[in-house]
Amino acid sequence: MRSIVFCLILLFNCRDAFCYLPKAGNVNAIVGPVFNQTVYTGNKSEVEPPTQAGVGLIGLGDANDSGSIEIGVFFMPKVFIMDTEEKYISERTQTVHITFGYRYWVTSFLSGSLSFYSAYTMGTPQLLYSDFAVGEEQRTSAYDTTEYGFDGALQAEVWHEGPWGVIMDVRYSRSVTPKGGEDANHFSGLVGIRYLIQEKDKEELEKN
Repeated sequence: MRSIVFCLILLFNCRDAFCYLPKAGNVNAIVGPVFNQTVYTGNKSEVEPPTQAGVGLIGLGDANDSGSIEIGVFFMPKVFIMDTEEKYISERTQTVHITFGYRYWVTSFLSGSLSFYSAYTMGTPQLLYSDFAVGEEQRTSAYDTTEYGFDGALQAEVWHEGPWGVIMDVRYSRSVTPKGGEDANHFSGLVGIRYLIQEKDKEELEKN
């Protein structure tokens, strides 16, 4: 609770003079650890999904003073949980979660985005829990090559100095390709370092 209050204080004490101002032609990169957890809708405690860690990279290209094209790549494990006739199975796999969408800046430090995503599984899935007999397990989407869906995200910049910034990104990923009775949606949060790679005004000054 204390950490949440601290983050809120940082967020609402931020002013335009200390935050990033989007401008057409600017290009930013954000990198940092990402934490995710599958949204579990069942009631069996043994299947509760763990919080897991990975790494995320987000690229932003400002289209104008209020909007940016966003591309994200997240390397992270993901848990899929399936309920079939009161029998549960939980499996985990490594994924590359790739997003493409548009970010709208509400203020200079607060923005929201909507993206389409495709996620690709890597390696052999790990069985976390199963009510099925050995050899009779149902396969979750952990065994699928690709998963598709949409990301809705809220991002805040809590510190800014020159080309550098610290951001907090919270997002909800909704799968449109789940199997029957499967929990495949997840929440994730990223705390990252933002760096201004390209600044349009600076390029124009150098040309002149």
